[in-house]
Amino acid sequence: MTTAAISEHPSLYARRIATTIAAARINLTSEGTAHRDILAALAAAGIEFQSEVRLSEANRIDVLCGAVGVEIKVGHPRRAIWKQLLRYAQHDCIKALVLATGTAFPKNIRDVDGVPLVVADLSRGWL
Repeated sequence: MTTAAISEHPSLYARRIATTIAAARINLTSEGTAHRDILAALAAAGIEFQSEVRLSEANRIDVLCGAVGVEIKVGHPRRAIWKQLLRYAQHDCIKALVLATGTAFPKNIRDVDGVPLVVADLSRGWL
């Protein structure tokens, strides 16, 4: 884990991760292509990560950067995304969440069951 991941407050680190992701040109053709592009953006920014991390038997988060979980969603209904984020927020190792999505998501939602949430708009890097 990087010094930044250890020293930054999880919500600030989540914001830095989301900013890095949103600034990149992410291919939204599929979740797989988006996942690869996001990993490349994080690596280029020097943000250490683990991909496809199993939080429990039933839960696997797309990316884990220290204590910040990153979930990548392309073309999923908001209700399904929310249910998944709620499950991840229950894990003690998750101190903040980043939702990287091309789906419109309410900007007024700042936490998931008390866990800070930052949304990275995957279409922003193309503007």
